[in-house]
Amino acid sequence: MLIGLSMGILYGSVLEWFVHKYIFHKMGRKKGSIFAYHLKGHHVLSRKNNFIDLTESKVESIGMFGLILIHMPLLYISLGFWLGITGYALAFKTLHGYQHSHPEFTKKYMKWHWDHHMKDSNKNFGVVLPLSDYLFGTRKKYKN
Repeated sequence: MLIGLSMGILYGSVLEWFVHKYIFHKMGRKKGSIFAYHLKGHHVLSRKNNFIDLTESKVESIGMFGLILIHMPLLYISLGFWLGITGYALAFKTLHGYQHSHPEFTKKYMKWHWDHHMKDSNKNFGVVLPLSDYLFGTRKKYKN
């Protein structure tokens, strides 16, 4: 169970990194993309309001629910793995909103996400954990 849970968390981190980097940032740059809100809305508001963005993306919420549903068959293969993935998704949904309404918390405890918005949006794609940023070489630490 513990191995499955750990693997589910790692998989969740990789999935989060992939979606954030390639769907929200790469596809989001294309004119007319449904993911354009991420760069043109979320990133602009965050930068303008010292990291605060109280809006909630319907695309993100629907996508999160869809990803949980898609992974439901894994519940019958490995409960631990499914719990890791689902827990990661729920952590993302909870933490992302919390981070953007509590910038001092984020700056102190989840600096990688602060740096993504306030330093370089082409680095630090992890929101919940920086695991995949370390794995794929996109974690960059900044001095205040």
